[in-house]
Amino acid sequence: MDERIGRFKYCDPRLYPYLEKVLSRLPRTLLDEILDNEAFQIIADPSLPDICGHCFNFDRPVETLIYLNPRILMQPDHRLECSLAMEIALYVVKKEKREGDEHRLQELLVGWGFEREVKEVCFCDAVAGSKVFKTGYEWARKQSEDYLKLHFGLYFDEWNAKGLARMPEDRVEMLRSHVSQDRLLPGAAGREEKELPEGISPDQVLIEGIMAAIKEIKMREPRKD
Repeated sequence: MDERIGRFKYCDPRLYPYLEKVLSRLPRTLLDEILDNEAFQIIADPSLPDICGHCFNFDRPVETLIYLNPRILMQPDHRLECSLAMEIALYVVKKEKREGDEHRLQELLVGWGFEREVKEVCFCDAVAGSKVFKTGYEWARKQSEDYLKLHFGLYFDEWNAKGLARMPEDRVEMLRSHVSQDRLLPGAAGREEKELPEGISPDQVLIEGIMAAIKEIKMREPRKD
């Protein structure tokens, strides 16, 4: 890891590997600017949700401060990395005095190699508020960790890194076999949802909900140092 990342002293260290992945895809000049410019800071303090206030002391005046909610770690890796890239893109757009220019934002993200991640995030956003997603999520939260690992553990890392939309179809089909309504979920789940985006099946959305719950469970596991 680039040692300069350590200067973000109020950033949760668990975010460092993701930050490094994102920074490695940036143009060298922008990478050096972010890591060397002490007027640019990132805060993601895990204690913030539990306290009323906190004083942050920096060695130099800060001009740009990116705040990341520590709960971002509950997101799948591909979405987390895309969120980090988006914040940096917003920083660049503001520097260019092109705030609000969505086309420029997309241009930057695609230019940095995040086109696939952006598409996957769009898929997640399209289904995350649906009843079927919530059904899958709530169902998974009621299962034992051993059960979830047995049925979904083989697919979790791939989903976490790529997202369902970029997984090979045969792998997705195997996942669908685990969420068939006869075996795991109430048959009403699919019938309740009438507004899913075209081309997206209830089974896909159920999987997203289940995997989101598994990600949260994994993030609460003790870290192995």
